[in-house]
Amino acid sequence: MAEFEIHDKSQQGRLLGYLFYYESSKRFFTELMADTDEWTCPFIFSGFVKRGIYSIDSEWSGKFVSQRVIPPDRQNLGSVLKENGLKEYDEYKLLLLSEGRCAQDELYLVRISEKDISEEIQKRLTKKVLDVMALKNNRVAVFFKDGKSVSVDIEKLCKDNRLYLNILSNEEIFRRVSVSPGGNGIEWGREHFISAEILRRSGKEFGMSYEDLSRFIKDRLVDTAEVSQMLNCSRQYIKQLTDKEKITPVRKGANNNIYLKGQIEREE
Repeated sequence: MAEFEIHDKSQQGRLLGYLFYYESSKRFFTELMADTDEWTCPFIFSGFVKRGIYSIDSEWSGKFVSQRVIPPDRQNLGSVLKENGLKEYDEYKLLLLSEGRCAQDELYLVRISEKDISEEIQKRLTKKVLDVMALKNNRVAVFFKDGKSVSVDIEKLCKDNRLYLNILSNEEIFRRVSVSPGGNGIEWGREHFISAEILRRSGKEFGMSYEDLSRFIKDRLVDTAEVSQMLNCSRQYIKQLTDKEKITPVRKGANNNIYLKGQIEREE
């Protein structure tokens, strides 16, 4: 992850917020300072700030960055890249070269390290998503970095959004939910993103912490070798039990299955 401060020269270099870049996904997210308003924040984010939103998703953060680098359709792009030692178009590298400056405003970026992030934003980052688990009936359990856990009814939350129809009508797709870079939210691909802030506000307290879940996985899930020891039998016999649906793996592998320990204990 790369971190940048967003400053405004027209406001005596005032710190407006932070831009985060996640290299593996090539995505940007923004955190604005809580004392910015719709007039002092970057113009592209004014609509968010007006609604009290200071954590900006990757779509709009990406648009912010696109305004501050050479566009990919520029006529002489090839020569510009060559002059700057670039073999291909790369928004992040171009952003480093420009320091985030553009002709439309007096904003600029300063590269920093994680330890330099303000206490206000550090505290906000602890409220991001740690992990997510798909539940029945189009619900998810969301675990946050600060220990909070909630259950969110995604069907109720997204009932008026037609983009989610395919996800809500297909359990296999719904179970593919994942954590967005930096824990900024959850998603089913970039087009289906729900922010950590919305999840915290919409969710109901979930009666299991992430530590509880981790402990359950560690203590109550067993693989084929452990089942063999528990039942004092061969792997071939375990396969027979599985084929006859006497025991059912929670996850199948090419050479190894994972089972619930309680199910095996009942077979002993």
